[in-house]
Amino acid sequence: MIFSKTFPNIFPSVKRRTVVIFLISFLFIGPIGEAFGQKKNAVFQTGERLTYKVKFGFVKLGTLIMETGAPAAGNRVNARMKFWTAQVPFLDSKDVVDDIIDTSAVCLMRFEEHGHDGSKKMERTFTYDPVKREISYSDATVQNRIISDVRPFSDAVALFFNLRAWNGSGGKYFFPLRGHEGEKIVNCYFSKNEKEQECPAFEDKEIQTYVVEGRAEMGDSAPLGASGKFTAFITKDEASIPIRIDMKIAIGSISLILDKVERTGWQP
Repeated sequence: MIFSKTFPNIFPSVKRRTVVIFLISFLFIGPIGEAFGQKKNAVFQTGERLTYKVKFGFVKLGTLIMETGAPAAGNRVNARMKFWTAQVPFLDSKDVVDDIIDTSAVCLMRFEEHGHDGSKKMERTFTYDPVKREISYSDATVQNRIISDVRPFSDAVALFFNLRAWNGSGGKYFFPLRGHEGEKIVNCYFSKNEKEQECPAFEDKEIQTYVVEGRAEMGDSAPLGASGKFTAFITKDEASIPIRIDMKIAIGSISLILDKVERTGWQP
């Protein structure tokens, strides 16, 4: 997770071993896609809204929404992620992340988070200056802390778009991470192999997808026995919409399963 070495009190403790902590620790990593000479899919569309059920087997743990907002200056666009837990014992979390993403490099320019995990509030913002290679970071205890010599990176939302942008490329790309144990790597293989995947959002229709296999270095303290392995099934078209993402844990997987799609002019 980004910043956890410089700011050790920013992130929730993994000792609680909750599903929410797993999602935060796995999804809010900070990779940079290294994709050379490959044409990106046109995945950014203003007004897109993708709704996912977060599930462990047959148990619904929560809901996650990815939204693409209005264009910002230059090649940038506003995007939002919202997550909240279902009515499951011991889980009480809500998180809203507002980003500005550079659509050319598919990396993060600005991040703002508001939410809670139980009684613990999550309030933080930062902006990235790609020219100075600096981050200006603020939270409840830190104001405008400058972090220097930082190359472009992603959060959960930008990573989500990176998976879509390079979908079907057939390439093996790596994503460096900035974490409390130094730089770590997420390796992804974007297969050209097709697979039919059932999707509840389309009344159990079989959808043609490409498969992305990946692994993030999670470390020995990974919650829920997470190996860092994940598999994404992403539609075989220019929109490249993930219809399912499975994240491996000690027993089974936690899955994001597409439930609703709002994207102008798109049909499965």
